Amino acid sequence: MDPASDAIDRSWWEDVLAEASLDDPYEPPELLSTHLERAAADPSVTGLHELVLQVLAMVSAAMLNAEDWLEPFTPAMQFGGTRTVVPADLDADQVALLARIAPLVERDDLRARVADVAWVYGDRSDIAMLDRAIDAYRAAPLTGDVWFSVGKDAWVRAFALAARRGADGQAWVQEMSDALKAQVLAGQLTDNFRTVGFAETLRQHGRVDAAGRAEVCEALFALAAKASSVTPRLSRHLEREALAWLGGSDAAAANAATERVARTYIAEADSRIQTDPKAGTLVEGHFLEKAIAVLRTIPRSYRLENGLDQLIDDLRVRLLESRESSMEQMMRIQSDPVDLTNAVSYARSQVSGHADKFDALAAFATLAPPLDEASTRENAAKLLEGTISHIFGSSTFSSDFRKIASRPGSSGQTDEDAVWAEMVRTVFFHSQLLGKGIIQPAQEVLTTEHRFSRQYMVSLCMESPTVPEGHETLWGNGLALGLGGNYGAAVSVLVPQLEQVVRVMLRRHDVHTLFVDEHGVESEKSLNALLDMTETEDIFGAGMVMEMKAMLVVQGGPNLRNDVAHGLLDDNSAWSFSALYMWWFCLRLVTWPVIEMMDRARTRAAESGEGSIAAGGADTEPAAQPTADIEAGALAEDQHPEE
Repeated sequence: MDPASDAIDRSWWEDVLAEASLDDPYEPPELLSTHLERAAADPSVTGLHELVLQVLAMVSAAMLNAEDWLEPFTPAMQFGGTRTVVPADLDADQVALLARIAPLVERDDLRARVADVAWVYGDRSDIAMLDRAIDAYRAAPLTGDVWFSVGKDAWVRAFALAARRGADGQAWVQEMSDALKAQVLAGQLTDNFRTVGFAETLRQHGRVDAAGRAEVCEALFALAAKASSVTPRLSRHLEREALAWLGGSDAAAANAATERVARTYIAEADSRIQTDPKAGTLVEGHFLEKAIAVLRTIPRSYRLENGLDQLIDDLRVRLLESRESSMEQMMRIQSDPVDLTNAVSYARSQVSGHADKFDALAAFATLAPPLDEASTRENAAKLLEGTISHIFGSSTFSSDFRKIASRPGSSGQTDEDAVWAEMVRTVFFHSQLLGKGIIQPAQEVLTTEHRFSRQYMVSLCMESPTVPEGHETLWGNGLALGLGGNYGAAVSVLVPQLEQVVRVMLRRHDVHTLFVDEHGVESEKSLNALLDMTETEDIFGAGMVMEMKAMLVVQGGPNLRNDVAHGLLDDNSAWSFSALYMWWFCLRLVTWPVIEMMDRARTRAAESGEGSIAAGGADTEPAAQPTADIEAGALAEDQHPEE
């Protein structure tokens, strides 16, 4: 059927929308799509009638992204690799059909969408279609409900389209600007945040002369003053919008306004405590943090002149007290106990009964492989898909009441930050379970059946290609401390050394690890930066890099590297399963290549019929032992026992 050969009847969609009993004539078009799609699927609807309803359902299904000129329409929903339809999916015939429909649509919101899409994806020389879209968009009334649902996006889109209209569109831009300005100047507290929205849209998209800017700024400041004692949050938004209009033209006024913004946070903190002294402490800290952060942005000269530094000190004391009170009110959540009986039995059996001490140590160091990064990420994403936890923000506090991590909530799909936070939790729980159920019980058996002195561990480090030259004694001492149960001292030595291992490994692969500033001064990159390099994953594997990030440098995790570096590692953290796990992680890193070298040497010895090499001695006389990869006596009985 040729659609152009038939007449289009507006009742086809008007009747559908009338039967839908929509409460408001200005709805997001995507809410109309379902009704149109259902009507198009009716078996009695055929031919051009069906095509019209289908194309209207498709064009109204997407969401308007008014701030993006290149991609103004986005899918209403996305699931993994699939999405709902967008206007870019329309073919040329469907776009041409929209151009025929546009003049017949009575609803402003639907007409705006149809005309907009017909112009964007069709004939852009069709000025009448462009004008039709502009008129329909700016027809959205500046009332509260409409403004917050579709009005703001409609007006922003109208501004953008009018700007493309050239000189003829400037009259529309000025007319719309004058309308928004009038709304701002007449703003009342009962308008709530609508006045802020009008001012923001006018500032970003409209046209206002210097005198008009001063009027708007004065009106916003005046309304903010009225709101300060009634609704501090509204007052804060009005002050900030006024600051944006003020620009840098009046530093004194800007500093005073910034101070008032900070005091709105203090007012909200006071209000929460007055309303509910007990529950209020859980949110009081948030407002105090914001107040301090805002006050710190004010120039020091202004702070000194107005006594704000003392206010900051007072707020910090109050914040500490608030956090302490909040943590006292927090509820401990415990899951059902985990039965580690089988894990403990397995761990002990793996290291027990080895006649050769290196074999026992090797079995201990290889009790578990690194986590798989891809599966950990996949499981974290799946876990978040079944919950709404990513919608809510979260904060992590240390035992001394410092906020050490914070993640904002996400109203959209699960984002990468939420997935990464869940991955960090997975690594942390893995380290705790492995530490308690595998590493600790196995270590008890290992150190009962064999004695490992510091010199033995230094010898191991001398043979391991993991340990940089000149660092063998430090590594050996650190590993020996951990074998003796002194995990705090062990990680204090090993964690900084681990950073150098990462650096040296990168250099061995010709990767540049220096940071050069604007003056040409070269500095070593931090562990955070090194672990973010693609080459680090290529060398160590994504799993080990993930574990190092989660355990060493992420604020929401144990953060051992930063705590050690800044002297924040306390006794509880030093003798925790996190410290135990990282000590064992370092032992595994050192031992693995030595195990491989030993296996190769033993294989060659067996093939040549010259006996076998054992880390604790040899089956034949030393003179008959091959020494291709590792000297048989290097890890034999301690050369210089210290105990």
